[in-house]
Amino acid sequence: MPNGSPLLPLFKEQLENESNAIAKERGLLKRGDYLIWWYFRRLWDLEDARIEESLCDGPNDLGIDALLIDEDDVVHFFQFKNPESIDSGFPAGEADKVMAGLHLILNRAHDKIANDELRGRVEEIYQIVPNGYCLHLVSSGAGLSVESVTKLDAFVSSLQGPEDFFTWTDEDLRWLQDRFYQKSLPALESPIEFELDQPPYPVRSADHDCWMFHVNAQILARLYESYGEQLLQQNIRVYQGDKATNAAIKKTCSGEDAPNFLHYNNGVTFLCDTAPWDAFTRKLMLRRAQVVNGGQTIRVIYSAFKERTLKSAVLVPIRVITSQGDKSFASNVAVNLNNQNRIEASFLRSNDPRIMQLANALASLGWYLERREDEVKSLTEGERSAIETRIGHPLKDRVIRLKEATQAYVATFLRQPELAKKNPKRIFLGAFDGGSFERIFNSELSAEKFLQAQQLAWGVEALVKQFMTRKRRKERVESWRKDYEDALGKTLVEKHAEVLDQVIPQSAVFLSGLAYEEWVRLRRRDLKDLLSVIETGDYDFFRRQILLIIEYAKNNKLTQSWPTLLKSQSFFENFASYLQGLIEANGKHR
Repeated sequence: MPNGSPLLPLFKEQLENESNAIAKERGLLKRGDYLIWWYFRRLWDLEDARIEESLCDGPNDLGIDALLIDEDDVVHFFQFKNPESIDSGFPAGEADKVMAGLHLILNRAHDKIANDELRGRVEEIYQIVPNGYCLHLVSSGAGLSVESVTKLDAFVSSLQGPEDFFTWTDEDLRWLQDRFYQKSLPALESPIEFELDQPPYPVRSADHDCWMFHVNAQILARLYESYGEQLLQQNIRVYQGDKATNAAIKKTCSGEDAPNFLHYNNGVTFLCDTAPWDAFTRKLMLRRAQVVNGGQTIRVIYSAFKERTLKSAVLVPIRVITSQGDKSFASNVAVNLNNQNRIEASFLRSNDPRIMQLANALASLGWYLERREDEVKSLTEGERSAIETRIGHPLKDRVIRLKEATQAYVATFLRQPELAKKNPKRIFLGAFDGGSFERIFNSELSAEKFLQAQQLAWGVEALVKQFMTRKRRKERVESWRKDYEDALGKTLVEKHAEVLDQVIPQSAVFLSGLAYEEWVRLRRRDLKDLLSVIETGDYDFFRRQILLIIEYAKNNKLTQSWPTLLKSQSFFENFASYLQGLIEANGKHR
């Protein structure tokens, strides 16, 4: 199991949360059963009754935890291991045990040893003519050792039958994450077929195919009519409305210039797993397809189609790119195709595998990660309902926005308020572009940390909002000082009223970082305890920090403006050192 992968710890966290929830629902007691049920529910889409039928785990199971026969009459044997550590390898002795058990079953010598459930499952094999066998060694940790792989290969080679009649797979945590990613990545389950008058132009580059052709705009309009926003879930942008660019697209496809649409528009790019071309039927079939570029174009075309202003002469250039299941490639396609347009770096990263995995891990905690701006506003009722079912809560008050939450995480757990506040664009740029994306979204990141950072930031923002409400009505109230005291407390207003209008509006990110610094790093306390205090509306901790910050700056005669200071990494680190000295001094006097 490779250490350092940012996806695997996040996925392990997600798997633990989801499988624990299943265990609670089902009353499961054995940790191994948690993984079994998660695996069959999430990766095989089996109904609970089908899972129950397949189980044979227990005493005298010959190392086989489950056995099922699929629709193609292929027999599948399963053994599961669910270690707590992602680095725990699949026990060699367990692999030996399942090979010995299979030897007995395939030679019909198991009957006196196997438990009743296993005997019943095996009896089903004898009632069909199997088209093959497959052994699945499933682990939520590391995979098999070299020794076990060698033994399994030798075992399979010793069996009678045609080549590949008996196969085996090492399904470790990385394999589980890849399989889950492919299933959960937004894509149409039903294929899209383009029937073309002329063969598409094919190009193969690296390991990926690309087809280029054109279609009448009405075909795209009907496609959007059938699938709606489901077609565009991997598109980085949500609908931008009737802004200048979209208005121009609509004018062209509805006006006298319609025949030139092909020459004026960049077209639509589809990303799919595979796209076989049938020269006989002249059909190009896109499997698990999504629009990754040209979402605005297809939406505007549909709008004109619905209004019956779409001209029949409108032709749209189409490009189809196949990913072959490569998740990094799929993300890179979306990023690079959209880099030509002005768009925030956070949105360009919205389909990165690390972001997608973070979204899945947060969903297992009951939260929805809004990866693209205004994504929630664009959800259909069906999409909203599906999300709420998945996270187990109404979507209201359960949404985390990617950019803001990442800024909070960077300011707190990574101790870099300057990067979070002053240079947020760099958060989502890669190292090659002078950014910090890989350093932030690394193996240390967890959904729980990400959520806690956001909740801490929300607490600070609540105090700032209270103050801003009072600042806006400052000239209209009888006593603005008394009004300020209701939000900030009497001491802070009495001592430093003259600078509060400059300090508080700029302080949210800085205070988030400082609150984490003091509570967790310096006082060694659990962040959950502070979040519980904040949840009650008690902001005294933040008020005391604001008081200390102002007095520190005044005592050290710092001349920079407050907006500058509260974006400064050096000011943060110097004040943190000062705060550490205060805490240590107070400790000595106790």
